Amino acid sequence: MDERKAVESLVKKAKEAADLIKSHQGTIRLVTHFDTDGISSGAIIVEALTRLGKSFHLSVIKQLNKEIIEELSKEKYDMFIFLDLGSGQIDAIEEFLSKKKVIISDHHQLQGEPVSIFHVNPLDYGISENISGSGVSYLVARGFGAANRDLSELAIVGAVGDSQVGSIGGNWGLLGMNKEILKDAAEMKKIKVGKGLRLWGRNRRPIHKALEYSVEVYIPGITNSESGSVQFLREIGIELKKENGEWRTLSDLSSEEQKKLATGIIKERIRGNEENPDHIFGDIYDLSERKDFNDVGEFATILNAMGKNMKAWVGIELCLKRPGIHETVNKIYAKYRRDIGRSLSWFEENRYVLKERGNGYFILAGTHIPEHIISNVVSILANSEFSEKPIFAFVDTEEGNVKISGRASDELVDKGTNMMEMMKEAATAVGGEGGGHIGAAGATIPKGTEERFISIVEEILGKGTSGFLKEKTKLEQSKLLKEVDNGNKTDTKTDGKKAGSERGSKKREIKRKEGASEGEGIKKMEGKGLVRYFNP
Repeated sequence: MDERKAVESLVKKAKEAADLIKSHQGTIRLVTHFDTDGISSGAIIVEALTRLGKSFHLSVIKQLNKEIIEELSKEKYDMFIFLDLGSGQIDAIEEFLSKKKVIISDHHQLQGEPVSIFHVNPLDYGISENISGSGVSYLVARGFGAANRDLSELAIVGAVGDSQVGSIGGNWGLLGMNKEILKDAAEMKKIKVGKGLRLWGRNRRPIHKALEYSVEVYIPGITNSESGSVQFLREIGIELKKENGEWRTLSDLSSEEQKKLATGIIKERIRGNEENPDHIFGDIYDLSERKDFNDVGEFATILNAMGKNMKAWVGIELCLKRPGIHETVNKIYAKYRRDIGRSLSWFEENRYVLKERGNGYFILAGTHIPEHIISNVVSILANSEFSEKPIFAFVDTEEGNVKISGRASDELVDKGTNMMEMMKEAATAVGGEGGGHIGAAGATIPKGTEERFISIVEEILGKGTSGFLKEKTKLEQSKLLKEVDNGNKTDTKTDGKKAGSERGSKKREIKRKEGASEGEGIKKMEGKGLVRYFNP
């Protein structure tokens, strides 16, 4: 099935789900996930149902399992809608909710065969990436009518929060169906798209902190080092503070300063032998109508913080622009940042918990890192010195099990590493559950089975993951440094003009089904936005 037909089939399914929802009389039971993608999904459907005048009851949960599904079956609702989850628990849903009307709007891997369930999932049509759970929810909401096109902005927030920003060569941004949804958001004037450095915290974070916490763009000696970040900025001549004493942010820099910063970052990445050192630019997405949290990446992180602190309802309220919520958001987010900072500091002071094996890194953190932020901690580590092998972190849960969060760098994924399948296979073998995405996955296993899990993962990785990274020669590094010094490497302006260069580093290829070439198929879809699939 080609891309156009696949999208048409998925949209048709979403419209049918919308029709089922519109025709239902009575309160609708909504269940969504507690991360950014799930919160965005929930907010989209909540707003769409509100506009329809439907009554509903929403729960935001951190995990859907058989026990929760059984409890849901005891509730007196006739319709259940699962958002950003459910596809991995089809057998249990069929077992306990087969007499109810059930709609699953998800993008995760299927486990089981839907019989009585109305299942909306892009995987059913061969669309395996570039649409998040909130993107699927947006398709359903869009099926209610054109009035819901404005909800496309939340689908973009969910996609960015779900780490779906990818690249073709040095061009970073949303691709495929996500880009189609982005076009909807841009046409509705909900999101403004520009170009610039891929540093988180452009509007809210001091420049030296943006560099210190830069993980997508890893800068040796600067990422994870406040002193290194401060020294670097001083060496390249960028002032840290304004005249009034306030910290400067990336958005405060002049065009010349931004060019100076970009050149300095590329130089440091070349010296550190980073793969594709010039790949530091990409699309920038601003939420046009949100003054306090207008950067999409920042907004996505804030939603994640709300969910991880068991305050997902605050995230829903923020998405829906409820008044008086910002002070609560700032307090929760500050705690979230402190928790991550403490956890990283603990790890640095207790590196004996890191077990490096032949094919992977394994962190046995026990109760020292909270389970609600372990995925964030392992993401930061995976983008730093632990990028050459997959990394797995183990923490104890309140229920007495062990939660595992695993990450693989983009380079490892490009070379065939599949964290989702690996987690699923290893967790199932020890009596647990696993799943997720190709580059980022998780599992829950019984306590005491950690070593067995590690052995299985090592065995899987050992079958075909040797020689992941190819270091550049000294000659190549020298050539790149000369290009940067001569000012021929890149244009760093952030006014929407060309940012980055195709010269130097090898292009990163986006893997596509059936051996599609770089960008082929994606570009076919990127045209007029999803409006062409809906009438009106």
